[in-house]
Amino acid sequence: MKNFTLSLKSLILFLAILQADAVFSQSTATYDITFTSVWENEIIDTVNGNSTAAIPGNAHWSNLVGATHNSNYTLVEMGALASTGVKDVAEVGSNTALMTEVMYQINTTGNANQWLQEPFSPFDNISSATLSGVVVTSDFPLLSLVAMIAPSPDWMIAVNSINLREGDSWKNDITIPLYPYDAGTDSGQMYTSANQPTAPDPEPISDLINQGPFNAKPIGTLTISFNQVLSVADEEVAKVQVSPNPSNGLINVNTSNANILKKASVFDVLGKQVFTFSKTNQDSNSILDLSGLNKGIYLVRLQLEDGSLSTKRLVLN
Repeated sequence: MKNFTLSLKSLILFLAILQADAVFSQSTATYDITFTSVWENEIIDTVNGNSTAAIPGNAHWSNLVGATHNSNYTLVEMGALASTGVKDVAEVGSNTALMTEVMYQINTTGNANQWLQEPFSPFDNISSATLSGVVVTSDFPLLSLVAMIAPSPDWMIAVNSINLREGDSWKNDITIPLYPYDAGTDSGQMYTSANQPTAPDPEPISDLINQGPFNAKPIGTLTISFNQVLSVADEEVAKVQVSPNPSNGLINVNTSNANILKKASVFDVLGKQVFTFSKTNQDSNSILDLSGLNKGIYLVRLQLEDGSLSTKRLVLN
């Protein structure tokens, strides 16, 4: 049985630490979102160390993934059962099912706006991942993220529905200490425990404060840094069109003349980068030749000249 006694206290702590300084009100803003880990043995790091056991030699993090969405969708929640997507992230670091869940919310229910994904670097227990230039709209002001603590039975970090709006204004910088969580789907007690599915039924997501190999210290910090408010003109500049979609492999990327494409990266559904493109001219139209890739679903990450990012879902036939 998992320990839930500190769950409410942890949630209250998270909310209390949010620095809710507001900035000028507009409908769209950009943020840089960084998680920096301090996952270390408490013997090695007596100040910040949060593990009571030795860190595995292959310790690392799965991709930092999530979504911007509205209040009608919950990606991950303390005290609730993990979705198949969250279970797969927490147990094996696979993003496929969670991305499918988010894409359903984007394309079918209209409750999410974008899928977010970024790998950690370096491949180590002490590492970080930054989602740069994330464009957030007032219709989808909530941010949810998750990443696997690896190796582990089903442990993860997560944030649920952080609201980047306060009234009619965008919040300024937000700093949140994150703690390890148990997805409730595997009963292993140590980093490298054998697979032990929780039976007869999964348990709700719970914190691991003073549980298993963790003490009461955070495992890292999430920093959400406000960049700028976009005017109506800026929003038009930030729009990027990818066509045709679905495609047989030749992709047209169209931007405005004022903010052209700088770099394109294509990822498969497991988060592996399979194609890159760097633009060398000043045309507003670019052609990506993806005919060498297998049929399937991909994410195309587009970086514009001003540093803003746009991620598109692409189907190759």
